[in-house]
Amino acid sequence: MFIFAHIFAGALLGLFFWHLTNDRRAVPLCIAASILPDLIDKSLGLLFPLVLGGGRTVFHSLMMVCVVLILSLLLFVRSRFALLGAGVACALLLHQIFDEMWILPANWFYPLLGPFQGEMIPEYIGVYFWLEITNPSEWMFLIASVAILAASYGDMLPIPRASLADTLQAGAYTLVAVVLMITGLYLVFTGLTSTMATFMTPTYYQVPTVVAGLLAVCGAVVMSRETFDTPR
Repeated sequence: MFIFAHIFAGALLGLFFWHLTNDRRAVPLCIAASILPDLIDKSLGLLFPLVLGGGRTVFHSLMMVCVVLILSLLLFVRSRFALLGAGVACALLLHQIFDEMWILPANWFYPLLGPFQGEMIPEYIGVYFWLEITNPSEWMFLIASVAILAASYGDMLPIPRASLADTLQAGAYTLVAVVLMITGLYLVFTGLTSTMATFMTPTYYQVPTVVAGLLAVCGAVVMSRETFDTPR
């Protein structure tokens, strides 16, 4: 999946850990962790193409998830920061699942199955940018992510809280959730019934199309039930 889908998944996970920890910093932390694997591994692939050229290496491995989780538990024993660290680890794992890392078992289970494998797409940056902007589903996930962040931190903006809440939740926020649900159901249906690309995901295969649809449906449900009333 592409970056805005990962960001949206991180935002949803962040909402869960916000309620678990009563700390709204979980939202931006999980968003950052959800895109960290691509930011680091793609950079490493460009810098060290002969060793880490696959682009899905160190931070796409279960080893890194375990490292982050263990360090969080050891450094922040009996603290809410341990749960925030667990949120970061879960965001890394969620990124790997959405990237279908089981297709690259040597990388996912590194170092148990040998060295990292795979090669990065030639002219990756230009190709990736084109794939990103030709997926309307990515625009949808970007807009939904912005809506969640705006609602999460709306009381910190230089706008009266009541006015922001009325405008955001009763108008644009609700519209985003409705569009997410309709689009998600469409993607799940077409992904399950057709091998052809869809208008919303022209560069996805069947499995990513279904996964994108499920992510959109889950996001719509979460957004429709979210109250954003427990910030710390």
